[in-house]
Amino acid sequence: MSHQLNKNSNNSLRVAFPSFNRGIDYDPVSIHLAYEYIFLENIYSPLVEISPKDGGITEGVASKMSWHGDDLHLEIRENMKTASGRSITADDVIFSLKRLLILSGNTHGNFEDLVCPGVKLKDVEDNCPGISKKGNTVILSASKRKSFLLPMLGAIDFAVIPKHAVDPKTLKIVDYSETSGPYYVKSATDGRIQLAANPNHYHFSKEIASSVELIPFDRSKANAALQLFENNVVDHIMTTNSTPIEDLITYARQHKDTTNLHVTMNIRNIILVFTERGIKEISQSERENIGRGIKSQFTDIYHGKPGYDPSFDFFSSLADGGLSQSQQETISHKYQDQPVQNSTSFDIALLKSGDITLWKNAVKKIAPNANCIQDIRIPDLSTYNNNEKIPHAFIIATDSSYFEDISLISYSLNAGYFGLTKEKRKEWLAHYMGLESKTDRLALLRQLHFEFLNDAVLVPLVISPFVALATKKWTMELSQLYANNQLWLLKHQ
Repeated sequence: MSHQLNKNSNNSLRVAFPSFNRGIDYDPVSIHLAYEYIFLENIYSPLVEISPKDGGITEGVASKMSWHGDDLHLEIRENMKTASGRSITADDVIFSLKRLLILSGNTHGNFEDLVCPGVKLKDVEDNCPGISKKGNTVILSASKRKSFLLPMLGAIDFAVIPKHAVDPKTLKIVDYSETSGPYYVKSATDGRIQLAANPNHYHFSKEIASSVELIPFDRSKANAALQLFENNVVDHIMTTNSTPIEDLITYARQHKDTTNLHVTMNIRNIILVFTERGIKEISQSERENIGRGIKSQFTDIYHGKPGYDPSFDFFSSLADGGLSQSQQETISHKYQDQPVQNSTSFDIALLKSGDITLWKNAVKKIAPNANCIQDIRIPDLSTYNNNEKIPHAFIIATDSSYFEDISLISYSLNAGYFGLTKEKRKEWLAHYMGLESKTDRLALLRQLHFEFLNDAVLVPLVISPFVALATKKWTMELSQLYANNQLWLLKHQ
């Protein structure tokens, strides 16, 4: 592709994107990596959206939301259109929801049990008792009114996909130029993806980028995105990137005249998680020993680096699901002033882009015989031909939340963060989602939070914000509460 693309026009945005995939096969029903989510949230829109300012519910593809008894009515915007001008209606919404249930890749909420209990859809024409329409209004009927249903629908898993952009037999997305979001795919060549703004979308304005070029970089190299930014090849580094946040913060501080910095709240938690295999083969006392040692090493690694703080929980004490004071004291006691013994050998995956030397050395100091493997996929969300190849543990930087977030909770369950077996996860989630009272749900979540920390299934290591950069001509109005990176929230100066 010609270098002329690097000569950026006033209303064109160049974005560092951590993938060299030549084809586009991203799909809301199967999201495993953060950059996949960010790509999808920019080309598709869900029924409702989460406010970047306060985490509240705002209109999305649905312009009006209202409860009628236990039925949630979602009135679809009359003027919803793709960039080519084709209408998006209640039929597309119902098709998208049924497609999600059929393909069963969703990891952000047990939607099926809410609207189609006991029914396994095999075709988009099959009847689901909890999904219907009246005119251009979609009606979702659950057994009882669920307060968390609306925020759950804000996850991009529930994206509205125009029916005509999907193969009717395979249900595979075949046309990424026909989308429901603020942007659509105009072209994709040599790993670069060119997006264009949809002038028919409700987020369209003259302030947002009229075109976006996603420029790939090698995420195995820690500062690859920052080098593109320094060399004026890109204008924006997203919240999801392989550059250490301390490097981004330092760079922004040193280049205040040319660079804008976006920093979220401390919602990026680096955690040590033991898999089902690890829980079975490594005793709790040994897991605590390993956790103490690795936590101590990570505290040393990140001490004094901009943005990092010690972490002692998965959900902050100020968040929904946060521990009580006595629970906090119990957990913090496990990791204070106790000797660390050399650990037995075990397999551990380091889910980190770029150089893993620091993480690997930290593990090796505690467990010299540990087998450290670099990976990008969470073990429980990957397919293994041999169970003996599943690591005993893994370390990952993941996002947390201050609010009750069914999407995050169910994703974390399915990712194995909370220590329940695969059989128990669905049972726990069904019980949780069946509780009408938010107070009762949060009590259950708090208890599970305490149990997986107390049993040393999950060991919080350090916590930090998500960080993004943009050149001065772009103002970022991104959320401080979420790691999302909606490109229409970048406004041209």
